Amino acid sequence: MTVIRRRPLLPLAIMATLSLVLAACNSTPDAPALTDPKDIVAKGVTSLVDVKSFEITGSFTGSVNAAQLGTFDLSTIRLAAAVDIAAKAARVSFDAPSLLGSKLDAIVVGDTAYYKVAGALATALRGSADKYTKVPFPTGSANPAAAATDMTRLVAQLQEQLAKLPSVLSRGPDEKCGDLDCYHVSTTLTGAQAGAFGASANLDGDLTFDLWTRKRDYRPARISLSIASPTLGTLGMAFDIRYDVSVGVSAPPADQILP
Repeated sequence: MTVIRRRPLLPLAIMATLSLVLAACNSTPDAPALTDPKDIVAKGVTSLVDVKSFEITGSFTGSVNAAQLGTFDLSTIRLAAAVDIAAKAARVSFDAPSLLGSKLDAIVVGDTAYYKVAGALATALRGSADKYTKVPFPTGSANPAAAATDMTRLVAQLQEQLAKLPSVLSRGPDEKCGDLDCYHVSTTLTGAQAGAFGASANLDGDLTFDLWTRKRDYRPARISLSIASPTLGTLGMAFDIRYDVSVGVSAPPADQILP
């Protein structure tokens, strides 16, 4: 008679149970739930203090009317940025084929910046599309990378601006940011309010600001701005943010820098 041995299933069941327990213990619990839109924005700001690195991806919609230059489609524009807090290094790339073929690739490492440009920006910045132009920062001048990586200072500035916000914050339905649950807060400023808040005084329409913050740690996951102006046009920009990722920002090789 054939004997069916079931004992090996017991260790497997124990191992599976232990794996589930360990996974539950190691998962990061969500931060306490928030309901007040002001608290959501405030927590989103203060959550940035301990950020080690981040990446930003920007996209644009609509069109803008430029005086004497006509109307420009913004949907082809792409922006990407990476910042390493500890290394005080940053990289930004901007590709706008619809804006007279403008393109920018800029790197800041320590006290030195490198950039290469194409299109309309090449004339304005007097740079090359093929190799980087090296620009050391003068002693005592402000370092953009240092400013972009001073999170404590940035948080203080954002809190100061938040306190001056002239419009009411409203909370919308919670939404997904990729695979994460997010809060959604928005506000709309008139042209006059936007001007008093630091935007262009010539804005003759409304500016809408939307913020999505991750429920698990309050960090902003997506920021968007949209403008509806009879003169300027209807346009929007959105920025998706990832945190504590390997950004790998470094100076370009010597053979890619103009002598």
